[in-house]
Amino acid sequence: MKTLHGFDGGVFSVCCEPSGKEARVVEDSTLMDAVEQVMLPLGRSCDGVSLCGYCRVRVVAGQENLSPVSQGEQEILKGLRADDTERLACCAKVQGPVTVTTSYW
Repeated sequence: MKTLHGFDGGVFSVCCEPSGKEARVVEDSTLMDAVEQVMLPLGRSCDGVSLCGYCRVRVVAGQENLSPVSQGEQEILKGLRADDTERLACCAKVQGPVTVTTSYW
């Protein structure tokens, strides 16, 4: 996980609803890094390597502040019948403030 110590780049907030917990992460940290920072549960069976889709989150705000969807992520999301507001936390990299939620927080 990327940390803030000694980092000179952008630092952004990731708010997790409905708990209101907020992570502060450096640019290009994944949403998974942020969720782990605030110790909320996040499903996964592939250890964060973009294979299982269990880390799917819904982006409530700041979709434009995430990295573009890769072809591999798109294939998994399509198989899950995910809509345009959903991303895989292990794939989506933070590039600005974002708010996310899941069906089980």
